[in-house]
Amino acid sequence: MRKSVGKVLSVIMALCLFMTALPVSVSAEEVELTVVEPVSMIEFSPETELDLPLNINMNKFYSGGSQVDTTKYFYNQLTANQKGLYDQIWAAGPVASIAINLTGITITGSTKDNAANSAMQDIMMAITALNEDNPMFFWASGFGISYGMSRKFVSGQYAYVITSLTINMNFNEEHFSSFDDVIAKRDAVEDFYKTIPVYGISRHEKYKSIHDYLANNIVYDDTISESNIFDVYGALINGVCVCEGYAEAFKLLCDREGLPCLTVVGTGNGGAHKWNMVQMEDGEWYTLDVTWDDQKSNIYYSYFIIGSNTKAAYFTSNNNNTVADSTVHIATGQIFSDANTVLTYPTLSNDSYGVGILRYGAPDVQFDTVRNVIMVGKDVTNYYTYVVNNSASGFSRTRNGSGTTTSTLTVSDSTTTKVYLVAMRGDIDASDDVDVDDYTAMTQACATTYKVDDGTAKFYAGDMNQDGAVDGFDVIALDLYANGDLLYN
Repeated sequence: MRKSVGKVLSVIMALCLFMTALPVSVSAEEVELTVVEPVSMIEFSPETELDLPLNINMNKFYSGGSQVDTTKYFYNQLTANQKGLYDQIWAAGPVASIAINLTGITITGSTKDNAANSAMQDIMMAITALNEDNPMFFWASGFGISYGMSRKFVSGQYAYVITSLTINMNFNEEHFSSFDDVIAKRDAVEDFYKTIPVYGISRHEKYKSIHDYLANNIVYDDTISESNIFDVYGALINGVCVCEGYAEAFKLLCDREGLPCLTVVGTGNGGAHKWNMVQMEDGEWYTLDVTWDDQKSNIYYSYFIIGSNTKAAYFTSNNNNTVADSTVHIATGQIFSDANTVLTYPTLSNDSYGVGILRYGAPDVQFDTVRNVIMVGKDVTNYYTYVVNNSASGFSRTRNGSGTTTSTLTVSDSTTTKVYLVAMRGDIDASDDVDVDDYTAMTQACATTYKVDDGTAKFYAGDMNQDGAVDGFDVIALDLYANGDLLYN
């Protein structure tokens, strides 16, 4: 059952960086152990409420899909040193202390401070990439380091070299009682998320299935009081979280399905926010924000596979005009306050992803001369009368043995005579109306893989995007079409 809980935008919590003073100098061959206090990761929490007044139903889809591995997208942006650190931190799992094997990792600086700062920067960049590549790294909230250093002759000159390095990992003590608790919650997520059904043939259908599952099963915590609201445990096990939980749970399920997906950190309508980017079969990347689409008692599609130029109808500029989404979702790629540790995202498509459904402003009657079918708009009353009066003569209407009405129209010119099948787009049960009964029939047709071109009005009415099959694309199209909300125009 859907919730009745309002959504709010996320805003950054205070981030504190504590570092002790580093020693001024080290004599040749002298080794000194220095401890640097922890730095914290950003947490995203709500401040202002967003309520979207749009009402569109949800759908489910069926069958398989392609597999694409994007689990190390940000890993590939790292240097060799940072990749080595990333691999060791990930392999260590949830532990308090990670002794780094420096084989293949060389961290130097012209001064002690430079060397120490280089170590901190490399670790921050590794953890930033690791955090965004792997939703199961949800337990980490910051780190500190201990290191040993020597002054050595490197590449023809003296330099300070990190000779030992230990990373001291932190978890948020408000949400985890111990590292044993971290492991128990990680195991619970691992067991549960594998059981979540994802339906669909295309990426579009699978993304929508995940989008709807999360929106149906998560309550947004605008009180910032529940446990694990910043992670996938809160999202999937407790069913309560903020934007981080939504975005990371979405990526976790996309990774399982082999769907290209990134988590994105930045600002949403001015406050710190987290959402997703997805890549469609056209090779373009798009914005997807489940948090903002999960509003009170409804699921919305205002932020489902949209482009940078898509108008964000629920955000307005000073002159009360709608604004492009590129001014609402602004990616920073920054999960630490340090401005040098930032991620790079792919370029977004300018426009929303389209599935080929009827657009606003399309004519009331469309002729498909390839398949000899006439598609009539859903708002045309008594379409058989409309066709006769506005298109051509020779119209006939018959009812077959199953009760389905089949309409044909004979069109003649000076050289040819064609008989067109007439179908109201979306009118699956031939009732001369597009309503919930057609939606039910469409989902049943999709569930039973109704893909045989039997030449009936029912088939053509169900083939919303006219690709020769009745499938999940058509269920999406009918849902939007019947509700009068075509997102992809």
